[in-house]
Amino acid sequence: MELVSRHILVHYNEIALKGKNRGFFEKLLVESLYVAFRGLEVQDIRRLSGRILAEFEKEYSYQEIAERLHEVIGISHFELTEKVDQNLEAIQSSIGSFIQDKDVESFAIYTRRSNKDFPMNSVETNRALGSFVVNEKGWKVSIDAPELPIYVYLVGDAAYIAYHRDVGSGGMPYGTAGPVGILLSGGIDSPVAAYRMIRRGTSPIFIHFHSAPYTDQASQDKVVDLAKHLMRYKRSAPLYLVPFADLQRKIVQETKASYRVILYRRFMMRTAEAIAKKHGGKALVTGEALGQVASQTLENLATIDSVTQMPILRPLIGHDKLDIVREAEKIGTYETSIEPHDDCCSYLMPQQPATKSRNEQLEEAEQVFDIDQEVQALIEKSERIKVGTPPREKKKD
Repeated sequence: MELVSRHILVHYNEIALKGKNRGFFEKLLVESLYVAFRGLEVQDIRRLSGRILAEFEKEYSYQEIAERLHEVIGISHFELTEKVDQNLEAIQSSIGSFIQDKDVESFAIYTRRSNKDFPMNSVETNRALGSFVVNEKGWKVSIDAPELPIYVYLVGDAAYIAYHRDVGSGGMPYGTAGPVGILLSGGIDSPVAAYRMIRRGTSPIFIHFHSAPYTDQASQDKVVDLAKHLMRYKRSAPLYLVPFADLQRKIVQETKASYRVILYRRFMMRTAEAIAKKHGGKALVTGEALGQVASQTLENLATIDSVTQMPILRPLIGHDKLDIVREAEKIGTYETSIEPHDDCCSYLMPQQPATKSRNEQLEEAEQVFDIDQEVQALIEKSERIKVGTPPREKKKD
């Protein structure tokens, strides 16, 4: 039988450790739930004794709810529940109706009592309800691996009963860590890096550098699709599409071939920093992993980092490619990332890129450029679009 309910209990882990700031994190998680449930008939979402309760005007199936909740950052687990009066008879009646046509061999009762006015503690409630189920069905109790787990939450003035618990994505609620500029390519790595930082509570400013018209439209289309996927059931984020080909050609004409890719990256970082600052960004994020390509040696990363004041975060820096691929498959970006496209950095790629550059070498190479003017030109030529879900409209009093 398909699970349906009007009441959802949402639980979290890290937020519980936030002390006096806990309310701020809970409030943002509530807002994320309102955004995720856009299009459903939501009655109320509120904080409730160390968890969050979502109530709907009508019943929704597990599939309708779970797809959305799996995308909400900050949830440890959740349950579709039945809400009943907070007394033993009402709880037993609800459980009795549910188990009437069930055919299992083992069960367990897990009670959490937030309301200390309830006459029995959690252990006593477990025993009373367990005895009721044994008398009704004759099933065995298996605390560690029951075929049918029964969760009972005594919260406020009601009891909430669930028979299935689903794991959430974890992390910290969206927006709690502030905005960051994320350099997003059409490849496998950067969407995984972006997901990791979004999962830690950052709000993204996506920035993509492309080589149109010398490369096809596929790169830009892929990045738009990837950004939309990363922002599913979240709030909206800006995506900047930055035309980089003209500057690349200047770099090719004016500088040594071996420095070419590093110069690309230095101009990208300068431009991304300027764009991120416009949105209050606190850091830049890339999908670089140590030693994966020539520009990602320790020496070259240091040379690239030297042109920005913002910290550059690299969540994948110590990961093997296979680990990154597995995570991309898990979060749903892999299939889009492997679609053929012309990558910006592969356009006009030198045969032998430098692997151990020094900052003074690159500064000398850049003397032929008016750096500020080049960066400003890239920003002015950029196309900005929005991806994600607009914020919910606040109810008028």
